[in-house]
Amino acid sequence: MINKETILSQARTHLADVRAAIKAGFKQLENNLKSSKERISSLSYANQMVENIILANGKKRTGELAHLEGSPYFVRCDILFPDDKKESEIYFGKFGFDEKSIYSWVAPASVMRFEKPGDVSYKRPDGMIQKARLLRKDQYMIVDGKIKFLSTEGIDAPRELVYEEYFSAQKTGFVLPEIVAQMEKAQDKVIRAHHVGPFLISGPAGSGKTTLALHRVAYLAQSPDLSHLYASKSIIVFVQDEGTKEYFSHLLAELGIDEVEITTFQKWAFKILGMDGVFVDRYGDSEYEKDLYEFQKLKALAKLPRNLIGNDLSMLEKIYGPHFSDSQKELFRSQKAGNIYDRIDLTLLLKIFHRRNKELSVVKEYYVEQKNGKVKKKSGPVPLKYSLAVIDEFQNYLPDQLNLIKTCVNERTRAVIYVGDMGQQVKLGTIRQWDDIDERMDGERKVVLEKVYRNTKNILKFIKKLGYGIEIIDQLRDGAAVGEYVLETKDKEIEQVRKILKDKDYSTVGILAKESGYLSDFREFFSDNEKVHVMTMNESQGVEFDVVILVGISREMFASYADDKYKDFAEEKRKIDRDLLYVALTRAVSELHIIGREKLEELVRTSAA
Repeated sequence: MINKETILSQARTHLADVRAAIKAGFKQLENNLKSSKERISSLSYANQMVENIILANGKKRTGELAHLEGSPYFVRCDILFPDDKKESEIYFGKFGFDEKSIYSWVAPASVMRFEKPGDVSYKRPDGMIQKARLLRKDQYMIVDGKIKFLSTEGIDAPRELVYEEYFSAQKTGFVLPEIVAQMEKAQDKVIRAHHVGPFLISGPAGSGKTTLALHRVAYLAQSPDLSHLYASKSIIVFVQDEGTKEYFSHLLAELGIDEVEITTFQKWAFKILGMDGVFVDRYGDSEYEKDLYEFQKLKALAKLPRNLIGNDLSMLEKIYGPHFSDSQKELFRSQKAGNIYDRIDLTLLLKIFHRRNKELSVVKEYYVEQKNGKVKKKSGPVPLKYSLAVIDEFQNYLPDQLNLIKTCVNERTRAVIYVGDMGQQVKLGTIRQWDDIDERMDGERKVVLEKVYRNTKNILKFIKKLGYGIEIIDQLRDGAAVGEYVLETKDKEIEQVRKILKDKDYSTVGILAKESGYLSDFREFFSDNEKVHVMTMNESQGVEFDVVILVGISREMFASYADDKYKDFAEEKRKIDRDLLYVALTRAVSELHIIGREKLEELVRTSAA
């Protein structure tokens, strides 16, 4: 029988000792950095460059120590190695601190934290297998220097809870110690898979694919035997929008990665092309007009002529001309007047840029040291070369976009991480199969995560009734019935949303519609409520809300293309509409409400006929 009070007391004493050592290390490092800053101006340019690198590394380390002070480790392992007479007491945390035997979670030995006490092994950096005996394992959650959770287990002692402090389940941020402590052994194996070649992490919202992908990025950038290949500055992450960019930035910073380039495809394209412009995902007034406009642009992209000169809207006007109707030509003139570009425009211009220059590059300023020791500033094109590219929601990209990104990735490693779900196609012309971009992924390089069913049983029953093939497991809570409201005007819809939310205890609400223009009044009415997020169905991909309210449900949501001219396009459009609706419906965790001029079930049945 273990003495829990003794174990907890010893753990707190050790934690206090470790934190004191970290504080001392932090202070010493700050003093060293201060001295470096004071002497840097007296150094030659070449030595200043070296000193700046030292300062940058020192600054990064101060950030790591600041984190470690609050949460130094999350696992303790008592290990007996074959040639040792006495066991070693080692700890694993987010970052290493050698003075107190704390090792980073990316260290090869860290895989032992997933094992049961007994005989264990791990692969050393030199390729040799290191055997050991795990005598004891303690798991911690330490927040702000205090132990919130502690369990222990040994060879002859099953896992037992030592201490658990009550803490809110509603966390405002990403807490790495908790996630790493709960990370499955199989997921850790995914993170540590061989670095060469493309990698797919697929799964629906709530499956943890984003967390898993970014842990893999952190592992490649921090692993002792791989960090020289995957420096943070050489990694690029493509996200869908600015909100996702902020989330990824925060998550990577928590993992100790702060120099990765996180961008959207459109910003990346504008930077390469050296242009300023306004980006819109789709251009036009109605859904029907936007669809046909995109359809004709995609035809032009597929039949791009050679020997084109220029990289602006005037050149695009010539390229699109043979494919556009008179009304579409007029629509493009309106787009040109506003200096507006969509995803197809930018892809086409990048494709021409790459064809002309044989590579993608950006103009940058750089410094050259002259013979007299002075420095001269120059500027010129610098090829874009990445050690690793991460593409979030890859299913939203055109094959040409993905191929352009691939041209910038190291040819020897071909390290691209695709994150998303091929079953959620919500845009025209996007990748439909891996052959479209000549990628091959199987075995350990193709990870498909299962859905974490956060939705209620009633929400899933409603979705299944619409004809979607989903599994409903018995263990799910029933939850509230799905609300359906047939209303004639937008004002009545807004009033109904207000009634739904009145006096309701919720954490987040998503008000979703197919078209952004339809949502303007909702944005204005609910602008003061920080819990309410108003967005299109497309924009909601990848996020979830406690309550989801679909508004503007009408027959126009499911456009019909009966004209023989568009037969090859109609089937793709029907699938996109259906997938988009599924994305919107599955954003709901606890409650789902449907508001519009017609019943959704009737519209879905009619459109499928």
